[in-house]
Amino acid sequence: MKQLPNIITTSRLILAPLLLFLQPMSGWFWLLYSYCFLSDLVDGLLARRMNLTSEVGALLDSFADVSFFLAVFLSFLPQLLETQTIMVWILVIAIIRFVSYLIGYVKFQSFSSLHTWLNKAVGFLLCIFPLLLIVFHERIVVLILGTIATISALEELLITILAKKLDRNQKSIFESFK
Repeated sequence: MKQLPNIITTSRLILAPLLLFLQPMSGWFWLLYSYCFLSDLVDGLLARRMNLTSEVGALLDSFADVSFFLAVFLSFLPQLLETQTIMVWILVIAIIRFVSYLIGYVKFQSFSSLHTWLNKAVGFLLCIFPLLLIVFHERIVVLILGTIATISALEELLITILAKKLDRNQKSIFESFK
């Protein structure tokens, strides 16, 4: 029972890449997508409720999140790349994230993905991206997600630059000024 949150997280890490082999918006895609999405909500909640939070669990969750977000993102990438502006925007966000992770690795000798509120918002929006496409026009969804993703990436970069020590659970840039 002590390992349940990490088992759930590990299952998401392993299963999320399978989304890449499924037709986006198909029944099997929705089934696997729903499992990964729900597991992302449940693993952390269980860990906190059962008092089983750990650095290993937080790091594992970060890797599983990246795996899931990348799988969802890459599943819809061909559709997104139809516009060159969006392609450049995605590249800029990716470069900011890469620089942030590189600085974090050099400073802390560790993968430095942070669990900020904005990163969680981007993760949530990316997770529900297929649902948003059903309800809203694609341009609106991309504009909102892209704007929040840009601000989130910049915030994480600033936190990483300003941080004296790595705190993966720092919630916002404002905690850097306490």
